[in-house]
Amino acid sequence: MGVTLKGDWKKFEKSLHKLANINYTALHKEIGEELLSSTQERFKTQKGPDGKSWPKSRRAQNEKGQTLSDTRDLRNSITVKASPKKAEVGTNKRYAVTHQKGKTIKARRKKYLKFKVGSQWVQKKQVKIPKRPFVGISKEDRQEVREIIREHIQGAIEK
Repeated sequence: MGVTLKGDWKKFEKSLHKLANINYTALHKEIGEELLSSTQERFKTQKGPDGKSWPKSRRAQNEKGQTLSDTRDLRNSITVKASPKKAEVGTNKRYAVTHQKGKTIKARRKKYLKFKVGSQWVQKKQVKIPKRPFVGISKEDRQEVREIIREHIQGAIEK
C-alpha cells in the first residue's frame, strides 16, 4: 500500500528554497523587541509573566508608588540582543536576579543590615526580598511570537 501525493512540486520546492533564506536575525530582533515591550509593560502592571501580581515593596506602600520603579534603572536597563540563532532579553544589573527569583539577604560583615525605610533607619539581621519576576514569556507573548513567525514565513514565501 502506498501514498500518492499530487500537486505543484516545483512551486513547493521554490517555497522551501525561499524559507531557507529567511533573515533569522531580523526575525529574532522583532521577537526580542516584542518581548522587551511586554517586559517593560510588567513594570506598569506590576505583574509577572504568569499574570500574578508582585508583592508590593515597603517603599511603594509608604510612598503610594510602584514596586521596582523608584528610579526606573532596572526597567530602563533591559535590552535585546538578536542573532541568527536566538533573541535574548535581559539586563546587566547585578541585583536583577534578586528581584526575579527572590532572595534572603543576611548581614555578613556586621551584626546587622542597616538601611533607611522612609525617613527612619532600620537594623535587621536579614531581609527577605520576595520574587517579582519581570523577565519571562507569558501566554500572550507566546501568541505574539507565533504571529511574528507566521508573518515572516508568509512574507518569505510570497516574495
